[in-house]
Amino acid sequence: MAQTREWTYDGSELTWLQERLGRPGTGPGHVVSELVPSGFEAYLRIFHRFEATDGSGRTRKWQTWAEAARIDFHSELSHLSLPDRHGAGGELVWTTEEGALDGRSRGALARRLAGVTGDQGICFAYDLAALCWGEEEPLIRHASLAGLESVREEVADRVGSAGPEFWWPQDRSWVVTTDYDLRSTYVGCSSEPAEQILDNDELEALPVTPQTRVDWYADSPQPRG
Repeated sequence: MAQTREWTYDGSELTWLQERLGRPGTGPGHVVSELVPSGFEAYLRIFHRFEATDGSGRTRKWQTWAEAARIDFHSELSHLSLPDRHGAGGELVWTTEEGALDGRSRGALARRLAGVTGDQGICFAYDLAALCWGEEEPLIRHASLAGLESVREEVADRVGSAGPEFWWPQDRSWVVTTDYDLRSTYVGCSSEPAEQILDNDELEALPVTPQTRVDWYADSPQPRG
């Protein structure tokens, strides 16, 4: 989130979204309202699943790791607060991707949102990723929710494996944001789909507010007694 955008959004499909982003007042770090537009009933954080680097396909949830370390699992938890992220000799054992919700969680989220979206078209947008990869303007693609992976494959040679950074339906009833620099995805939606996402065992999610911090240095872990 540190890079300054070098283009304007006037007349683009991202205009409405950018007009509803921002941070009222000042304070440390970055907050949800800089990522997800204002005006939604509910806001959620979906944690990107940790994966083992040994090729085993093993995954690890943030909550499981935090509980093992006797650290509170909360909405501003940073991956930097989780101990023992490296194995013997300093070899990295667990990693979670910046700028991309893991495939299992991405699919579960798309299926959950399909239940409230129906056959509406979806706008998939790449903003900061496009800037970092040297594009002259944001990349915008249109497809159904079922076409999410096809969109990712189509633009991979232009923006890598990141994103989409923003996706939303025609009626703008929800927005999903996966910032290029972060290891969690944020959602704005109505209360019913929010509850369904929180109850979905394939997704690790917590409620947040527009004022919740999202940057790596948001929390000071409080070990439990």
